[in-house]
Amino acid sequence: MSKKIENILKFGMKMEKNAQDFYSFYANSLQDETLKKLFEEFVKIEQEHYKYLENILKSLGSQEPPISISWVVDDQNKMVDPHILVDNSKILETDFSDLTILRLAYLIESDFAAFYKHAAEKVEDGNVKGLLLHLAKWEEEHEKFFKDRYHSLMKKEWEEIDLF
Repeated sequence: MSKKIENILKFGMKMEKNAQDFYSFYANSLQDETLKKLFEEFVKIEQEHYKYLENILKSLGSQEPPISISWVVDDQNKMVDPHILVDNSKILETDFSDLTILRLAYLIESDFAAFYKHAAEKVEDGNVKGLLLHLAKWEEEHEKFFKDRYHSLMKKEWEEIDLF
């Protein structure tokens, strides 16, 4: 396996882990119960994506998964750190609306799709290219899913302030 392919898969795994952390962290911040359940489901989906990539990496001969740091000291003393946020000391003090959190989810999935599509353009191996395009398709579906919910909630909020 080429170093480029290994690095692409490892980066994908990091992105999936970051998304899992994001959905897990913000599930409890959402006001809407349906959105909470949705985010809890996406924690599982991102875990599955991570394992999928990890299995592919192993099947291609890599022995070294990307470093993943757990912030859990024990069940009683958990340290919350969604490490996709640059400086969470200020951000964690802010209450984001459901609309803002949905937009972040939509952008995360959009970035994933763009990454996998771009990576597919940069590899020669047809099997790897197909795999990356398959992953891009998954992420495009997630992107559309969140984008539709984001626009629906935005429209609802605009209606509440009589913009329609």
